[in-house]
Amino acid sequence: MSFIFEVPEVGEGVVEIEISEWKVAVGDVVDVDQALCEITTDKASMDIPSPKRGRVVKLYGEPGDILGVHTPLVELELDTSAPAPAPKAEAPAPAAEKPAPAPAAKAEPAKAAPAPAPAPAPAAPAGPASDPASRGVTKATPAVRRHARELGVDVATVPGTGPKGRVSHADLEKAASAPAPAPATSSAHAAAPVASTAEDKRVPIRGIRRKIAQRMQAAKQTSPHFTYVEEIDFTELVRVRSALKPRAAAMGVKLTYIPFIAKAVSVAMRQFPEVNAVMDEAASELVVRGSHDFGFAVDTPNGLMVPVIRGVQNKSVLALAEEMGDLFARTRDGKATRTELSGSSFTLTSVGNIGGVLATPILNTPEVAILGINAIRKRAMVMDDDSIAVRHMAYLSPSFDHRIIDGAIAAKFIKVVKDLIEHPEVFLMELA
Repeated sequence: MSFIFEVPEVGEGVVEIEISEWKVAVGDVVDVDQALCEITTDKASMDIPSPKRGRVVKLYGEPGDILGVHTPLVELELDTSAPAPAPKAEAPAPAAEKPAPAPAAKAEPAKAAPAPAPAPAPAAPAGPASDPASRGVTKATPAVRRHARELGVDVATVPGTGPKGRVSHADLEKAASAPAPAPATSSAHAAAPVASTAEDKRVPIRGIRRKIAQRMQAAKQTSPHFTYVEEIDFTELVRVRSALKPRAAAMGVKLTYIPFIAKAVSVAMRQFPEVNAVMDEAASELVVRGSHDFGFAVDTPNGLMVPVIRGVQNKSVLALAEEMGDLFARTRDGKATRTELSGSSFTLTSVGNIGGVLATPILNTPEVAILGINAIRKRAMVMDDDSIAVRHMAYLSPSFDHRIIDGAIAAKFIKVVKDLIEHPEVFLMELA
């Protein structure tokens, strides 16, 4: 008996997936819960298990193809000699997800998946029937609407090709990549194919890496960045951390510089709440967040991830350090949930433990600010009394959305952060 397994619902708001890798081939016999393929959504990667035992008859799509939820994924010839499992597969548990950062951006239109052999649900009406204006309301999930804001696309102008005329992520990508009217000579500026030889290796940009690339491209195209650099004397903070580090270790907590810096930023935001904000592009409004939900860029085997620590303003440095240690470890292991990888209001990114004097970070849109933290190094400094002393120095290099944050505000905000880091006893007196 033939059975067609459809793309399951793998998360709230997810209406389509990208095939990253097939784990089986036509002719293979698979057991219940055996991984059929690895898929990527706008937030995570995960394996899709088989709901039944049987022989693989057909695979729908190739790696890199985009498939909608509830469209055919795999056709199986069922093994009727085995006990029948539950009739419908459950979505993979969030804890098994391998997360991916975060907002998608403009890229080449996704290649359409092969049409299934059985008759699918009726196609969305063409022409005026799929025009949002004729429907009176634009049918799109919250995730699609967020994607539209990130791409700078008015979702109301995008014809929907999904079920019942719903606008999909693929519809947005197509609309965003549509060339703007230009003189015929503009074709000369189109990207030319890149030649390669037998000695070269072509690596498809797929899965999480493609999502990261899309996010970075959207951020640069949507938000006019500027970076403001300030030199910080970390000497006192180095001393305080060195004194507290053994006590934290005795409690099972690894105490790095990041929770100190995060707490200083949170305290500074009391004077500059507009830095803890996100842009609602569709409404042309700035949403100033009441909670300091900080994202932290984490390097993982699957690429850059941004796990989120919520309510930083209500937590002590030690509590932040403990939560960061747990969440960052689970993020690197691919066990952070979708919720833990979304919804940040401000991001901190640091490669200081690797090296580097200065960086100009790209915004994690729709946020309006991000803080780059660079290496702390000993340097000879001229002090106020003209003496020369060895100090622990580092540069902070935050980037801001210039549509919202003016240079003067950025400078004043970072000055407060600088004063707090150079005098850590001020914010260490706070229990939260």
